[in-house]
Amino acid sequence: MLLRRIGIALSIWVLGLQPSATAGPHGSGPWVRLKSLAGTWRRADATTPASKAFRIRYRLISADTALVEEFGDPAKQITETVFHLDGERVLATHYCAQGNQPRLRLRAQSSPDLLQFEFLDATNLRSPADSHLVRLTFRWIDDDHLSREEVYAENGKEERSTLVLERLQ
Repeated sequence: MLLRRIGIALSIWVLGLQPSATAGPHGSGPWVRLKSLAGTWRRADATTPASKAFRIRYRLISADTALVEEFGDPAKQITETVFHLDGERVLATHYCAQGNQPRLRLRAQSSPDLLQFEFLDATNLRSPADSHLVRLTFRWIDDDHLSREEVYAENGKEERSTLVLERLQ
């Protein structure tokens, strides 16, 4: 009887230690903020036909356990990045048109409106000097406007590009 009570008490104690921010695939915090991207986005500063045609689409797959980003003009080469939880961390795998697949992890969150992913490792990267994605940052301006910044590294030099996006759907 005493052992049974100890077992029940330990079970309650262990269950109480589970982190609520990432409990299961539908967690809260950064993952929920990331999932809020679902929909279609366009460049807020579009002036040319090419920039007007550009879209970034986010869609949830696998019972909302992964978020897929489709980046680019559907008539041309599209790249994808897949975001998902891995225990307590959020990971992203970027399927680059260069043929490599950098994996990034979410850095500690400094605010609810800023998510920054940093390089973890990569597949099909012949050399660390080859061009590859090393940082990806999302800054929410409001629910319908977003700044998306990519940083690529090649031969020890970084190149940054920023898009200001507005939600279409």
